[in-house]
Amino acid sequence: MSDPSLTVLRALKSLAATGSVSRTAIALGLTQSAVSRAIAGYEKATGLTLLRRETRPLTLTEAGEIVVEHATEVDRSLAALRDDLSALRSNRAGHLRIGSFGPTASTRILPDLVKRFRRKHPGIEVSIQEGTDAETREAISKGLTDVAVLSGPVDDLDVLSIATDRLVALVPEQGPLADRPALSPGDLAGFPFIMTLAGNEPAILDWFRRAGITPDIRHRVQQTHSILALVGSGQGNAIVASLSLPMDLGQIHAVPLDPGTERDIYLVKRPGTPRSVAVTAFWDFARTAEFRGLGPREAV
Repeated sequence: MSDPSLTVLRALKSLAATGSVSRTAIALGLTQSAVSRAIAGYEKATGLTLLRRETRPLTLTEAGEIVVEHATEVDRSLAALRDDLSALRSNRAGHLRIGSFGPTASTRILPDLVKRFRRKHPGIEVSIQEGTDAETREAISKGLTDVAVLSGPVDDLDVLSIATDRLVALVPEQGPLADRPALSPGDLAGFPFIMTLAGNEPAILDWFRRAGITPDIRHRVQQTHSILALVGSGQGNAIVASLSLPMDLGQIHAVPLDPGTERDIYLVKRPGTPRSVAVTAFWDFARTAEFRGLGPREAV
């Protein structure tokens, strides 16, 4: 069995997110026929079907999903290789690789922190690698990132507590729940529910389970902006982490939960001596940093 090309790996990864050959072709700078030929060629080499072509949007088979899991790891490894070689070639003061478990870190915590760090250390280059919570944990454990932003648990890692986040319900502004001061599992039980795939599903299901309620899940969605679009169009209500939300929610209300549920957000690194002075500099900077831009949540 031949190994897949980078084109196949990246095409399947894009198709998993977009469900569209045309959008995948544009993202990869290829023609649609080149994308289709690459996937068909690897299907022939493996003897497995990777793509369900009869569905719209296109979806992956179980075999295709397995390929995408490995494609994510390959992309991370290649990014780490490029970063390390680039730092050696240009003789920079250093390079810092930060792992981010999603929008909470990538849009509300890291931008201001990295901006202020680079102002103090202009010779250090910083790259952010975003993934799911599980992917980010694996990357920090394997040394593919130097530091990472994660929610707990964070055992066996060096830890800085940087923020507290809470789960909130998203409901349409014109809906019957928008004016409630807080929402219980019973309040949401009578409506279609949109489940986030961004890492909070266990906590959300536990919140319902403790009230003896099973949510009526109609959609399972990874991206926050897609959840907002579904809620805004009346397809259901949702629960997400408040720090993952944009400042402007448009025609959607974010309502506290009753009982409330919170999680701590941490900056972490592997124990021991960091691989470079850049990592040490960032860690020391983060110890004394005031975390800004967190909207309604308070920095710890």
